[in-house]
Amino acid sequence: MSALDAGAAPAGWPPRDGRVPGRAAVGALALVLGLTGTAHAGGTAVGQQTAVSAGTGGAGAGRDDDPGAAWHAPAALADDGGLRLGLSLVLARPQITARAADGAWTTDSEGRWSTPPHLDASLAQGAWAGGISVGVPFGGGVAWPATWPGATEAVASDLRVLRAAPFVARRLGRLRLAVGVHLDVARLQVARNLDFIDAEGDVRLDLDGTGVGLDASAYYVPRADLALALTYRGRTHLDLDGNANFTTPDAFAGKAPDQTARTTMTMPDVIVLGARYRRSAMTALVDVEHTRWSVNRATTITFASAATDTAVQRNDWGNTTGVRAGVEWMHRRLVIRGGGYVDPSPVPTSRLSPTTPDGHRLGLTAGASYAVSPAWSADAFAEHLWILRRETTSPDSSPDTMAASYGGRALVLGVGLRFMR
Repeated sequence: MSALDAGAAPAGWPPRDGRVPGRAAVGALALVLGLTGTAHAGGTAVGQQTAVSAGTGGAGAGRDDDPGAAWHAPAALADDGGLRLGLSLVLARPQITARAADGAWTTDSEGRWSTPPHLDASLAQGAWAGGISVGVPFGGGVAWPATWPGATEAVASDLRVLRAAPFVARRLGRLRLAVGVHLDVARLQVARNLDFIDAEGDVRLDLDGTGVGLDASAYYVPRADLALALTYRGRTHLDLDGNANFTTPDAFAGKAPDQTARTTMTMPDVIVLGARYRRSAMTALVDVEHTRWSVNRATTITFASAATDTAVQRNDWGNTTGVRAGVEWMHRRLVIRGGGYVDPSPVPTSRLSPTTPDGHRLGLTAGASYAVSPAWSADAFAEHLWILRRETTSPDSSPDTMAASYGGRALVLGVGLRFMR
């Protein structure tokens, strides 16, 4: 998620009147356990990390004049540029619309504003630099109305991954190199209502955990107007555990008691090739981003009680390559930006469902910065995102798919503040 997913589950979800219509009680319970794979709903990467790069479609790996390089390409900061601090706040409000394949109904997801923050700090002296970036590279969720036509497949989920990534960088002539590690702290919440024919119930999962990964980047400046960057952000294996709370009729209490649960998730490797070209007051930037979503083959949740079956859901995500590009124009203290991006969905159409209503994304962005003083700058951006409509295939291949299509849009706004001296 991402910040551009269908929105996190609203407070108090699930509502007590949400019902799973007529099915055997044991089958209903098994279905709920199988749907916990919605942790990955909607392509979980958050592309809007800083208010500066977000104005140029998210392209930022080629920059060496922005504190946000601590995220995009830390090697760029080994330029004897001194102290750099940056803080950005992104506001996103997405909406997904589901439509029946036969046109019989249309339903909108229930979304709300989400606000992932991002902080960058670095110090460059001589040939060396060091620093840290802190942000939310993955996250999101989805929530549908309790009484919509797909209520038997609907689920609410919320995933947040907070990452702290310290680094050290060194300049070797025109080449700059950086290495670092990152620590991911994740929380996953999933909720679902149940109907046991003559009684109601629900299940709630609240899991958290941590993982560590490796990062590296290179930044090359062959001439003053051109820069090339290569960044690798390694995968993170997350071991999540926590509570699974069930509300069931007495007859099923032994099969699904309140207990602990465990699962593992892998945040993907990301490789970014970026470039920056500057001519007079104009600067052009482009990033090509390859994400190895194929690490998300399946989600397995195990429960402490032997009476509760292990839940396994196939995901079968594929790798993606997206392109982000933009231009900016500087006039004295003012910088004006524009850009766009294409971000393919990793979810195959055979796995599209109300729990993974993902689509290919197209975005247009605009932004600006103003130098309040020689050291301080204020930034802002706006983005309109289109999630292109796709229809699920093989709706009978999985119990949580249905004959429907999914598409949507999102408005994203952001502000930032930078200090460089």
